[in-house]
Amino acid sequence: MRILVTGATGLIGTQLCSHLLSKGHFLNILTTRTTWQTNYEQTRVFQWSPQNAQIDHRALEGVNAIINLAGAKINQRWTTKNKRSILNSRIQSTRLLFDAVKQSKQKPHLINASAIGIYRSDFQRHYSESDAVFSNDFDGEVVRQWEEEAKQFEELSCKTTLLRIGLVLSIKGGAFVPLSLPTRWGLGAWFGNGKQWQSWIHIDDLVGVIDYCLQNQMEGCVNATAPNPVRQRDLIETIAKTVGAPQFFPGIPRFLMSITLGEMHKLVFDSIYAKPERLLDSRYPFEFPKLSACVADLIAKDK
Repeated sequence: MRILVTGATGLIGTQLCSHLLSKGHFLNILTTRTTWQTNYEQTRVFQWSPQNAQIDHRALEGVNAIINLAGAKINQRWTTKNKRSILNSRIQSTRLLFDAVKQSKQKPHLINASAIGIYRSDFQRHYSESDAVFSNDFDGEVVRQWEEEAKQFEELSCKTTLLRIGLVLSIKGGAFVPLSLPTRWGLGAWFGNGKQWQSWIHIDDLVGVIDYCLQNQMEGCVNATAPNPVRQRDLIETIAKTVGAPQFFPGIPRFLMSITLGEMHKLVFDSIYAKPERLLDSRYPFEFPKLSACVADLIAKDK
């Protein structure tokens, strides 16, 4: 299978591409980095500029699927300029892909990254893919508009998967590193009362879920989270217990984080319990369904 991947140099994209190549797939990589190349014979590199609506249309030739992971990181200070970049990087790239597919003869399966941030923060509600209680905050609006762009592929008779990704745990980036480092020294702390739900997923399972959606041609929304979300306090305590470090710091006050991070501080205080109902119903074999095993694996790999 030939697969077009965007965002291939990011945390998820890097591991995903290695996995797909190991499975014998051929990759077309769309990148904005004009000097980036690869040594893999199974991989072709093409240039694009979503900001300028420019794309090398040869990237679509022979493609069976598109995995769209492109987008500016959301965990940066939400200034007016950064908000525009966060939103536009997702909308413009997805729209450019849509226009390119529309002009081609291909009808690839689109697997488009999304996020559980589309759901409204709630300490009691448990979300499945069928729920439509969406957040009106900036991050929720970004995800909602991103999904609307991706849904246009259905008009082209393309199978379309919206992958609502949770908190990705990996030793190579994401949330785990900044959470685990201070915790190892006994300086770990949760935010507020620590009772907010964290819907997490091990990076290996996330890559596996993407491959699973690809092979089984799953369509519609899919919560890409482990089946056992935890309270944020439990996440910190599990890391501390695994590394054998004491944990005695109280929760970090919200007002302090609002001063430090600005509007973006809401990300660490939001409570979203997103259950991967569709993956469970289809019996996806999670490698790390429970947090304790996930943390133990990551700590062991980081030694």
